[in-house]
Amino acid sequence: MKKALIFTVLLCGLFSSAQDEKQSTEIVALNKKATTFFYTQKDSAYVYFNKVYDIAKKNNDSKNLIQTLFSLTGVANYHRDMKTMGANLEKLDSLLVTEKKGHTNFSSTDDYNIYLYFRGAYHFQLSEDSDARKAFEEIILNVNNTADSLQSKTLQSLTSVAHSFLGKIYLSERKFELAKQLYNKNIREILASEDVDQEALYGNFNLLAEVLMNEKKYDEASTYWIKTLKYNQQKNNSNAVIANSFYVAQNFNQLNQRDSALYYLEYAKSVLNDNPVFYPKYHILKSDIFAKNEEYDASLTELEKAVNKIQNTTGNTKALFLASTYIEMGKINDLNGNPEKALSNFRYAEKQFKKVGNRSINELKLLKNKAHTLNGIHEPKYFLASLETVDEAIHLLNDLKPTFKSQQDKLLLIEDAFPIFESGLEAIYMLHASKADDSLLDKAFYFMEKSKSVLLMEALLNTKATKFANIPDNLLRKESQLKSEITFIEKQLNTSKTGNFELEGELFALKNDHLNLIHKIESGYPSYYNLKYRTKVISLEKTQALLDTDELMISFFFGNNDIYAISLDNNSKKITRIPIDSEFETKIKMAYRMFSNPKSDIVVLGKATHNLYKHLLDPILKSDHHKKLIITTDGLLNYIPFAALNTNPEGLTYLAENHAVSYVNSATMLAELRQRQPKEHTILAFAPSFDGTVNITNTDRGKLLPLPNNKKEVEQILTSFNGSSYIDEDASLLNFKSQLSSFGIVHLATHAIFDDAAPEYSYLAFSQKGNKTENLLYVADLYNLQIDADLVTLSACESGLGDLKRGEGFMSLARGFFYSGAASIASTLWKINDASSATLMSGFYKNLSRGDAKDLALQRAQIEFLNTNRDNGLSHPYYWSGFVISGSTVPLATSYNWVYIIIGTIILLTGGFYYFIARKKRRA
Repeated sequence: MKKALIFTVLLCGLFSSAQDEKQSTEIVALNKKATTFFYTQKDSAYVYFNKVYDIAKKNNDSKNLIQTLFSLTGVANYHRDMKTMGANLEKLDSLLVTEKKGHTNFSSTDDYNIYLYFRGAYHFQLSEDSDARKAFEEIILNVNNTADSLQSKTLQSLTSVAHSFLGKIYLSERKFELAKQLYNKNIREILASEDVDQEALYGNFNLLAEVLMNEKKYDEASTYWIKTLKYNQQKNNSNAVIANSFYVAQNFNQLNQRDSALYYLEYAKSVLNDNPVFYPKYHILKSDIFAKNEEYDASLTELEKAVNKIQNTTGNTKALFLASTYIEMGKINDLNGNPEKALSNFRYAEKQFKKVGNRSINELKLLKNKAHTLNGIHEPKYFLASLETVDEAIHLLNDLKPTFKSQQDKLLLIEDAFPIFESGLEAIYMLHASKADDSLLDKAFYFMEKSKSVLLMEALLNTKATKFANIPDNLLRKESQLKSEITFIEKQLNTSKTGNFELEGELFALKNDHLNLIHKIESGYPSYYNLKYRTKVISLEKTQALLDTDELMISFFFGNNDIYAISLDNNSKKITRIPIDSEFETKIKMAYRMFSNPKSDIVVLGKATHNLYKHLLDPILKSDHHKKLIITTDGLLNYIPFAALNTNPEGLTYLAENHAVSYVNSATMLAELRQRQPKEHTILAFAPSFDGTVNITNTDRGKLLPLPNNKKEVEQILTSFNGSSYIDEDASLLNFKSQLSSFGIVHLATHAIFDDAAPEYSYLAFSQKGNKTENLLYVADLYNLQIDADLVTLSACESGLGDLKRGEGFMSLARGFFYSGAASIASTLWKINDASSATLMSGFYKNLSRGDAKDLALQRAQIEFLNTNRDNGLSHPYYWSGFVISGSTVPLATSYNWVYIIIGTIILLTGGFYYFIARKKRRA
């Protein structure tokens, strides 16, 4: 008898052992006959199982009634006979109610969980994910509430199957990280068992490969699928062979390997055996192969065949399948120069979604493609329709985002939605060009703000929500503890050269506990949920009110086809479109390489950056009174130190010589940061020493060489502000964490190591005293810290760099400090020079102590450095423009001028008072 498989295969082996040994000979014989037809002839299997059912019903044998209904439901599940499966589940529901009235339950815990499995599988097949999720989560809860010693093999197998189904649901919702966690848990447990269930193992390999393909990790996905296909071929699992072959074909098509894709697709067709379930998928995949090679007519023909096949199916899946196919038809018709047909296809898809009722990620895909097609017609009424579509998509996105708990999954959701915002901006730009309606700019600004720093704002709002929602301290402590434990184990796994099943299992359990706790908090405290996930962004008008008369904000959106920029001061606003192509992107990358290399030709760099200036800023900077620029960068623009752009077509004049430049992730974030109450401006400074040895086991992360000037740097900045410094061995991570809350300014003159393979495990290095790995502060650690500093300076290499994510910017150390609550951050864009950094930082802090705003303080320090070194190699932008200031730029100290005025006033008043008294005495 077969064991538990992942989806369509019967769980017959799970409950056959539970059958009563005292059954009549007749029932045993009928069950045996039915089982022989289980996978091949459903009608014959139904006949024999129904005979057993009639006997059990006649004898009021509820146990055999339940077992036989399981068998009938299993056959229907395997053959996707949803009508029969639903009817059998109704009978099981009725039996369950009857049993409850008699103050009993199913004959065993296993039976009840098998019932839950079939209930979940039924809803899953009908794409009723919410109901399916409830059933599978209840199975897992039942297992968690059962002592290990009391868990049967059936219950353990059901847990694995429940995880697999939940993974499929997460996959359909594009929550890839959560899906992978579940599949990897199953794989670990299967491999750790004494008797490895090969069928279950390869089933999970198959599921994991599906997630990897959706993450565009095609080579890795192919490795799993080819192995799984070979296994299923050996076992003659025809349905699994077909599904595997389809996936392999789809994967090869994504890798632009047409011949291989067609080979596996036609191989799948040879195994179909006229099974109607698989034919729509066959035609859709063939359509994809044609579309990849721009054979659009042939692609549409295949999609029409798929629609005809789907029309002959039944159930809720029919509507969703049709909707998905119509979306593909719309995309191909749009590419084929037939937008009206494409819009007709999208309308058909909308009708199908309305039949289903529940809104999903697939509907977002429809709206994204519809907006793109509407813009392509280039008529005002279609641009207006596009704006309505984008509004609807943003509303849907707002509903979907809170359901995504993994940061990685949220990032993928945002990236997938990015073209929606670009379509909205394109429509606005074209409409504004024709009728110059300034209210359209307000809408464009709204779109830009909705696209930016979604996760960072959520983190900032989470802190605020926690304060105002009156969540019990014990829950907050529990969450903090779980986050800390998760980070600790992730660091161990990240630095380990080999896998560790035990640690991976522990990590899975902790993450699951954390998700459950978050769900408990969000469902139990609505005010917390509303504050954390509020979708309101600041308006353009309110942003203007934030700005001083000398400030100009420039918000960039880096799209697939164009860059859009909205520039605004306190009384004017403007939208600019900047066409881009691969050549423009190449110029940005080349400029960054030259900026970060002190040996690059400064004249060549000047010409390159003047070209960038002409494209990005020259159309915008038309007024001399905007001395301060606040820039929200996007995409590759994050690599550019705008202060070092050359504004002079004939020579070298840097933007910093006329403008103070600062950066912020979004206007909404700027407003949030400017609301903060300032702390006492004392400084906590660290300057650890290094001996040039490898700091941790991963040698590819580089050696931590001595920093001869970092102690001097710390000494100099402490002449400008009061505070404490930790030098050499005292500059430990333990001292940093223990002292952090007492200071308003934090300065770290140390090494930063960027890990491009695992960006969250980029780190800042503290002293090498004691356990070396315990003196590394990772980006992931920062998510668990609270740093209320008004300024954090990361005087370390590449502290502002990280994995670049659309709309979110760099996933860097600097960003990590924003997560932990800092109001502003000074960070670096490349491997900085130790000596020049010390000089720059000394000037920066002197200017801050005199009352300069942070952006102005950095600008003046850079100009002073540049003027001092005009005639030598240190004038290269590498030495002075790598530092950037982000966040709130409000001053840290009262201006010395005001201090002098106040002191002078006091002296005059005191002198006047004594003069008055003296005169009075003389008169007396």
